[in-house]
Order: sequence, then C-alpha cells, then structure tokens
Amino acid sequence: MTALREHGDQAMTTKSPKGTNTAEPATVGATQATAATGGDKAAPGTTKGKLAKTTTPRKGRQRPAVADGEAKAERKARADTKQAKLIAMLEAKDGATIEEIAGAFGWQAHTVRGAIYGALKKKLGLDIVSEKAEGRGRVYRIGS
Repeated sequence: MTALREHGDQAMTTKSPKGTNTAEPATVGATQATAATGGDKAAPGTTKGKLAKTTTPRKGRQRPAVADGEAKAERKARADTKQAKLIAMLEAKDGATIEEIAGAFGWQAHTVRGAIYGALKKKLGLDIVSEKAEGRGRVYRIGS
C-alpha cells in the first residue's frame, strides 16, 4: 500500500489493496477536528460508515381475485394418480395388505406404510382401519 501525503488544502491520495485510488480530505482543519473529537470519530456534521439501506416491504403471494358472490370451485381429485389408486385399493370390500400394495406399485413396505399414514391419514384425514385376517395377515381398509 502506497500513500502520498501533502500538507495544506490538498487531497491525500492512498492506494487501496485492490488497486483503486481513493481521495480523502487532508486539510489542517479536518486533522484538528479529528484530534479534538478523540481520534477516529467523525467531525461534527459529517457521517461515518455506510449509508443506511432503504428497504421496501415484501409483497405477499399474489392470488387471483374472486368476484363477489362467486364461490371457490371445489378441488377435484385426479383418478390416474398413485394416491387415487391406493385409495381405491383400500376402499375395496376386502381391503389390501402391505404386500399387495407394494406389489401393485413396485414400492417397498415402508413406503406403503408412509403413504397410508402420512398422506391418507394425516393429510387427507381418512379413517384407516387395520385388522388381522386369517391367511392374509394385516389388512388395511378405509373405515366408514
């Protein structure tokens, strides 16, 4: 870092580490004001440091406007999804076992249990009933 200092009413030029030159006032009055205020403090009437950032408030997600008197359309479930097919298997009279569902979808057993209890029971609020059946093991069904 190179610095050239001159006394009087001329500017002091310093070279910053990045190679850009900056000019700072180096008048006798400014030096005396700095010394009188305690060293590194700014002279009265001047600001020190970065300017305060002005921020604008964030806008929320824009939702489409609904005309007065117009009700929201009910959401329709698609019939071709895995979730819809799983619900159809569980609504059957005999229900379905973990192994049957895993074989139908190509899932592992823990994925089937997660889908039943996570998506169907918790998210959709369906009443899932499980009971032990002779020869089949545990059978899951949507209760009514």
